[in-house]
Order: sequence, then structure tokens, then C-alpha cells
Amino acid sequence: MNKFEKEKLLNLLQSNEEELAVLIAKSEKFADNNKNIYDVLLKVLQEGHNIREATLLGILLGEKLGYEKAQNEIEQEIKDRLYKAFKNNQIK
Repeated sequence: MNKFEKEKLLNLLQSNEEELAVLIAKSEKFADNNKNIYDVLLKVLQEGHNIREATLLGILLGEKLGYEKAQNEIEQEIKDRLYKAFKNNQIK
């Protein structure tokens, strides 16, 4: 995130850089502990964060989980292709 985006985000959230850093750290903690975005957003709201903060955490969490899912799918596809190539090579 560049400086301009960070300033816009801080303005929108009406917070400072330290509070933003805490939110980002929480999103990473929630991503490690839970794979259900709905449950995470409920926890965030129960902790007293406002809807803007919950939305930001949801976006950050969705981005992280989406990246991890894509990474796992690509890894599995590579393994499948290598296995097929190995099997085809053994037949010849």
C-alpha cells in the first residue's frame, strides 16, 4: 500500500497509523485462526470495532485467503501434471 492509499484509508477510518497497524495484525491473526470470513467479521464487531474497520479486515482477510487458496490449487495442479508426465514416461 503506498503512502497516498494509506492516508486515504486512515482518513476513512478516522484513525492513526498505529491503529491501522493493529487492524492489519488482527487480520493476519484471524486468517491464521479461522477460514470463515463471516465468523471473523462477527468477532471483529464483537470486539467493538466499527463497520468500517470490520470491512477493512474482511477485505484483507479475503485477499489473504484467496491468495492461499490459489496457491494451493496451483501447487496441486503442478503435482498432478508431474505425476501424469511421470506415469506416461514409465509406460513408454
